[in-house]
Amino acid sequence: MNTPYRRAANAAIVVSPRGEFLRGNGAAGELSQPGESIATLFVSGETVIAALNEAVQSGDVVVIDEIEFASGGSISLRVIPLPDGDGRCLIDFDAESTQLEPLEEAARQNDLRVQRLSEQLVTVTRELLNRTAQLAEQKQKIDAIINGMEEGLLGCDEQGRIIQINETAARLLQLEPSRVMQHPLHEAHPFTANAIGFDPDQPGALSRRNVNFTVAGRDIRVFSSPIVDETTGFKGFVLILLDRTKQAELDQMKADIISIVSHEMRSPLTSIKGYIDLLIGGDVGEVPESMMSYLGIVSQNANRLSSLIDDMLDLSRLEAGKLDMSFGRVDVNYLCDSVYLSMKPQAEAKRLEFRRDVETGLMVSGDVDRLQQALGNLTSNAIKYTPEGGMVAIEAMRENEGVILRVIDSGIGISANDQQRLFQKFFRVKNAKTRNIGGTGLGLCIARTIVEAHEGRIVIESSEGAGSKFTILLPEYQS
Repeated sequence: MNTPYRRAANAAIVVSPRGEFLRGNGAAGELSQPGESIATLFVSGETVIAALNEAVQSGDVVVIDEIEFASGGSISLRVIPLPDGDGRCLIDFDAESTQLEPLEEAARQNDLRVQRLSEQLVTVTRELLNRTAQLAEQKQKIDAIINGMEEGLLGCDEQGRIIQINETAARLLQLEPSRVMQHPLHEAHPFTANAIGFDPDQPGALSRRNVNFTVAGRDIRVFSSPIVDETTGFKGFVLILLDRTKQAELDQMKADIISIVSHEMRSPLTSIKGYIDLLIGGDVGEVPESMMSYLGIVSQNANRLSSLIDDMLDLSRLEAGKLDMSFGRVDVNYLCDSVYLSMKPQAEAKRLEFRRDVETGLMVSGDVDRLQQALGNLTSNAIKYTPEGGMVAIEAMRENEGVILRVIDSGIGISANDQQRLFQKFFRVKNAKTRNIGGTGLGLCIARTIVEAHEGRIVIESSEGAGSKFTILLPEYQS
């Protein structure tokens, strides 16, 4: 405490006859400065001056039992004339004054409180240091895990600035982490930003997608995923990068083998079909009626094998990106009509209710032949797996800024487990109801691949015994 009454305990000072401070002992501290009137220290300074005059005149000690300091507190004084007779006096601040006792007690309590606060501060500081050390250790572990991933990881904030990049991502994209941190992705690696559809003017518009591209001869697949907080909205996005170079080479080898085998099979198969047609048509002579049924079975299986070869070649080209597509404006009404008319004989053969409901004026951008193939595959499946007397419908409508093509049936339905594998190559639902239904297991896989090549997607809704609903979502044509 810095108040005068606290500093005055056991203090003694020498003053001039006019009450000016001359000097003091160590306990006097900073009570006053040389030449300053002692009267300024007290509320009743004239009382001190009067006591000083009285002591000089009488030569006796004058006691002031209690006097208040100007800054607060009170104390008792003794004014003692010095024996040299020049009028100087010694003023003794009585340390035994009862007025100091409560003040000293308060000071001691304050000291204890300060000590306790200091101890608490030390404890809090120690806990903060421990927490900081724990967080640093956790960060090191997370960094070690991220950098140890075989997959590349790149994270960006809500403005698209790079805030995390592991060693694999830096190697695949040929970036120097120290140089690109806190830099916008569209500046650090514009090719990747364009590939995932990142718009720096509308960063929150980024959606989930996966794309393939090549960097320095390496085939890379990138999965983009936005980070959205329920309260604050878009917070950034994460990219996962996979090096598919070896897988791409294997896929290419597989595609080449399929292509070679398919082509080698197609030539003899064409001959087989041709000769069967000649036999059935009677061009090489009359065929006994008992043989016609066998030739029909051979023809049917030859056509099935030809369809399988065509599907395998189409899928191989689609996956390799080598299937030529001619994109343009496609009239959805024409698209649905062509599929409807081509599939109508199959539906009538099973006495199905086959209908179409298409909103007029719908246009999409795409290859009309491939879109017919995709919609035809879905419709053909619906007819195959719907029992006689059931219903199959083709619908088309506008939704938001897209177009929906939908195939609905009242067929046998698909279980939740089978739905997860439905678009895999060669997968077919196997149960008592599907045992006698033919198919290659490639139709849905081809349909999805075609739709994705048109920047669309296929959604399925189904349950066993309750029919199925396949929905193709495509972006609407923009002129």
